[in-house]
Amino acid sequence: MKVAYLNYFDLLNPQSWTRSEYGFIYTNYNKAKSLESFAEVTYICALDYQLSPWRNRQVQVKRWWYESVWKQRYVHWATPHLGHSLAQQIQERLNHDPVDLIIGSDTTLVSQLRVDVPVVLWATNLFTPLLDRYPDYQNLCGETVRGFKDFDRQSLKTCQRFIFPSHWAADNAHQVYGLPREQIEVVPYGANLAHEPSLEQVKMAIAQRSQNTLNLLFVGVDWQRKGGDLAVAVAQRLNQQGIPTQLTVVGGRVPQEVEALSSVTSAGFIDKFSEAGAMAMAQLFERSHALLLPSEAETYGNVLCEANAFGVPVLATAVDGIPTIVEDDRNGRTFPRNRFVEGASRYLQALFEERDRYLHLAHQARQEYEQRLNWPVVGETMASILNRCF
Repeated sequence: MKVAYLNYFDLLNPQSWTRSEYGFIYTNYNKAKSLESFAEVTYICALDYQLSPWRNRQVQVKRWWYESVWKQRYVHWATPHLGHSLAQQIQERLNHDPVDLIIGSDTTLVSQLRVDVPVVLWATNLFTPLLDRYPDYQNLCGETVRGFKDFDRQSLKTCQRFIFPSHWAADNAHQVYGLPREQIEVVPYGANLAHEPSLEQVKMAIAQRSQNTLNLLFVGVDWQRKGGDLAVAVAQRLNQQGIPTQLTVVGGRVPQEVEALSSVTSAGFIDKFSEAGAMAMAQLFERSHALLLPSEAETYGNVLCEANAFGVPVLATAVDGIPTIVEDDRNGRTFPRNRFVEGASRYLQALFEERDRYLHLAHQARQEYEQRLNWPVVGETMASILNRCF
């Protein structure tokens, strides 16, 4: 089977990857690489979108109008013009290198594609569930909202199969657009790790975790959306209840009042895709009893899979894509956001006071990584789906 994988970025040239989108690009790189376990993959990537002088002037006028008059955001590429431009570039490459199957990683890439071979959408989600929930998709003008929804609708006409990493994304596609369940598959993504820790390494790390201090980890650049305040509140409550607790925060800037707390250590931003950063993150995972991720919204959360790879259970909010990764009392626990502090504190206290129970959960977390949350398993699952359907 010869498969074309569509993506904006130059997946085979890591030096071109932008730091702000490195995690997103790396996920797409791993998705494409997982296909190589059973198919010949043609990378149709590094796609371009340039505006003519006339269209660029039109964009500038529209942006001024929406932002100055209506105080709304205008996204210039959320138009059918982008879909047509991408479809033309993709078709030109396919003319020189025909394939048996096309996999698009985004609805913009397939919305206007008209080809004679099957097309599959393998994306984290459609645009629709992001609207008004995520910072980049808030306060949008009506024209932009219609553009995003049009990408989704047109993709439903183009694609024969839809593969998402979470039940949340799959349910949204079914409920909003009436997409038949039999056309939808759920395949969780794997952990984005350059170096997978060995099982023996993980067993040793779990056994060596402190019995005197509860070490918690929070990873997130977006402090508010990722729920940094709630993670801090959990650490404070546990300390008040007599459980010595230390929270290490990795990511963006920590509020000044939080940085002053003795129970919180700020590690700053760690580039986990660099050699030094990967080693630093590995050391933090190895010593941490649990990862906290009380997000307001989270389309998936690869860091949860990465924590499990190190035998670190996850305590998170039951929002969006998270419950697909975290199975209660298997590799962690999820809670409603308004009860996260109370629920997570009680759960962690019980684990810390019952060492055998904690050790069992930590080893199960690693098992979940080995059985579900790694890229070789993703490749096997994709092979089964695509061979069955096409």
